[in-house]
Amino acid sequence: MDDVACDAGALSETVVFLSHFKDLPDGRQSAKVRYPLDEVLLLCLVAVIAGAEAITDIARFGDKKLDLLRRFRPFREGVPAHDHLGDILASLDAEHFQRCFVAWVASLTGVPEGVVAIDGKTVRRSKGSRNAEEPIHMVSAFAARQRLVRDCQEFRVQVGIMGKKDSHYEPTQRTCDTK
Repeated sequence: MDDVACDAGALSETVVFLSHFKDLPDGRQSAKVRYPLDEVLLLCLVAVIAGAEAITDIARFGDKKLDLLRRFRPFREGVPAHDHLGDILASLDAEHFQRCFVAWVASLTGVPEGVVAIDGKTVRRSKGSRNAEEPIHMVSAFAARQRLVRDCQEFRVQVGIMGKKDSHYEPTQRTCDTK
């Protein structure tokens, strides 16, 4: 009896998760879709929760746990290979996906999705010699309750007219590590 209750709860959570992504556009030609988007998203969610860190891990998880996945969705064609999975995910609108994901996380935590903490730091020893570049500053936007880094930007403040710092920011080429 406990297995039935557990399955019902898991199925309910699956429906909640997928309901947040129902408006996510699938840019693929509908006649050529072999793997429905809801199945791909569910595969990615369950695999990442299980510890998958790369597309290849997600595909491998799907192959090994197909029976588990079929408890929630049909997966008639099985799961996509890692290269096909990467193509499917790359075709999604990243900003729209982010909005859906943040809305889902907000529904789990009960916190409005608009609550964001801003954090700024200056990287130690990043200033060159006396007359060289200014130090590197980093600013992160962090969804505090969801515990997600939403964006991270690294930049240098350029020296303006007569040696005063003005509001001219030059983004650097490095990306921020959000872990």
